Amino acid sequence: IYGSNFFMFKPDASADHCEYALGILTKQCQFFGPFPVSYQEIARPSTLNILMGIMGSLRGKQKPFANISTEEVSSEDKKFILKIMKLDPRDRPSAQQLLDDEWFDSE
Repeated sequence: IYGSNFFMFKPDASADHCEYALGILTKQCQFFGPFPVSYQEIARPSTLNILMGIMGSLRGKQKPFANISTEEVSSEDKKFILKIMKLDPRDRPSAQQLLDDEWFDSE
């Protein structure tokens, strides 16, 4: 899927570091955020505080994945990734819906 050495989720911390998960969440928010207001219905207050901090730290630094060029990610791949990277899990397709997606039929 990646071209031109494009790796959007690489956090600054190693996988065994306590900041790793926060780095991944920050990258997700940077490319696919902000987290929708509907997230309040499913997240704990402590989680919401973390997410608010992330969104505040990214003001003016967001890089919407929808704007990624076809040199970095093909149009077909981008369309599929945008389906699965909804920040509210209730907005994501089911595994079966993804398996039935036209993306798997393309070559």
